[in-house]
Amino acid sequence: MKTWKRLISGLLALALLASLSCAALAAEPKAEKTAAAKSAGQFSQWFPRFEQDPAAPEAVEAVLAKMGTAIKQSKTVGGVTATLNGAVWDGDTLRLSLAVKAPGIPKEVAEKTNLYTEECSLTLPEETWKEYVRKDEEARSEKLSKELLEQSIQTRLEEGQVSYWRFHGMLDFYLLSREGNTLTFEAGMSLRDYLKQPELTLHLENIATYEDGKGEVTWRGDQRTGPGPKDTILKGPMDFTFKLGNVLPAMKYTGDVKVTAEGVPFRFTGFEVGPFEMNVDYEVVTSVNSIHVTRPGEPEPAADPDKLDHQDVSKALHKVVQGLWTKDGKYVDLSQRGGGSSMITSPEGTCGGNVGGGYPHPIDPATVTAVKLGETRVELAKLKIVTEQTAGE
Repeated sequence: MKTWKRLISGLLALALLASLSCAALAAEPKAEKTAAAKSAGQFSQWFPRFEQDPAAPEAVEAVLAKMGTAIKQSKTVGGVTATLNGAVWDGDTLRLSLAVKAPGIPKEVAEKTNLYTEECSLTLPEETWKEYVRKDEEARSEKLSKELLEQSIQTRLEEGQVSYWRFHGMLDFYLLSREGNTLTFEAGMSLRDYLKQPELTLHLENIATYEDGKGEVTWRGDQRTGPGPKDTILKGPMDFTFKLGNVLPAMKYTGDVKVTAEGVPFRFTGFEVGPFEMNVDYEVVTSVNSIHVTRPGEPEPAADPDKLDHQDVSKALHKVVQGLWTKDGKYVDLSQRGGGSSMITSPEGTCGGNVGGGYPHPIDPATVTAVKLGETRVELAKLKIVTEQTAGE
């Protein structure tokens, strides 16, 4: 799957990146909920950034429960109580629901305030982490020799686990709401489903406001630049150890589907249907003018009139993912949802990448029967399902 993505590192010397706008829908669910929809259960209440289906809110709760683990652990240190409610895991991103009740929270702290959480972490047991790193490097480095693969693995292990996660799956906190002296967070981290029901530990320490109230921090290696903490809300430390019970990964298919959209002839070769979005791998059937990098004052080379312009391809990509159908015959319109796209164009004119479309609410991937690309309905049953190793096998 995602062949073009895997080839990007090898193509950089020959190819130019025409566009890259990563879909944040999987990692950044919609902040606003539909007013008419009411949460149907605990996971919907814990993760309110996932929109509800007004016609069937109980269906959304069922999808979240399939990937959800109820944790319900509370700890109190220094008069501050933190409660880890639960987790949802789609096999790519792990999200946690957390509430912190503390006296004397500064009045300026409100919904969406960026807080200092850099001393908090989410880790695996050391031996489990080493196994995870090995599996991750093997998945990302298919064409490396055994020697180079082992070198890459050892480099990752030498980083240490906290530094590894900072650059390969950083834990981010999003302040959902404040009600009096209680803050509710959603925390998320990249975590692939290489392991079956992994055990993790959430470490909470020194959650605070930033000195400048903004917290625009950058990292170069382990060197940090930016403002430090100001007013401490949770000093801690607190550790919550839990085991993930459920995961709902994407369904993956391969095929050779030709579709013309906005005058651009595409060939779609990979289909990844997840619970929050779908992504498809594409190639442009005809040649495309590549982007030329010129120095200031240098004229840009004339485009080949026999080749498509990369801007036309980019415009078509934004409209190609139109919708999907589920087993009950329901059509879900994705045409206005937006998503991410990548496009790699070589000097020879070959062009390909990946394009995604986010859903209006979570959907069980197993219930999706067809997708609409351009004006073409693509039946997933006619594609080849990718049989991949499941977590822990």
